[in-house]
Amino acid sequence: MENVRAGIRAFSALSARKKAIVLTALALMAALIIALCISINMRSNIQRDYTTARNRAGEALYSNLYILMQTFDMTSVPNTDVKNAILPQMRDYYIASVTLNNLLAQTYGQRYAVLTEADIESLTSAFTGYETAYRNNTSTDLARSNMQLCMDRVRELLNTRYSQGVLKAGR
Repeated sequence: MENVRAGIRAFSALSARKKAIVLTALALMAALIIALCISINMRSNIQRDYTTARNRAGEALYSNLYILMQTFDMTSVPNTDVKNAILPQMRDYYIASVTLNNLLAQTYGQRYAVLTEADIESLTSAFTGYETAYRNNTSTDLARSNMQLCMDRVRELLNTRYSQGVLKAGR
């Protein structure tokens, strides 16, 4: 308490110009502290929004890949129109998945891509196998087998890259 009184007496003894300088310095320091607090808060909000957007894109990718697998499982149902019903649906989910995968990779870095280039090439090749078999009016067994391998890989990716529905960063 004695130090405070001594400080007040010392401040009172200052000239008006020096008092103005001290008060200006204190006001400037207070303004800087307030600006720093605002900046930290804004950065925190931006970081939270960034994470939320990444998680939502990751969830959308998960959903599309999961539905892609579920749609493929319908190829084993008897009397299902694979050529005109199942494959077009699968292709739509595949295109959406690749688009979301590219979005995650370009926006958040390659660590957040789920599908690798090899996975995308394998899936594209499996779709091409079906198209070729239908065009040549041959058996689709090989195409189905290749697509099954792709779906097994997608299942593996979903199990390893997601934790409780949230996309984990890769290596």
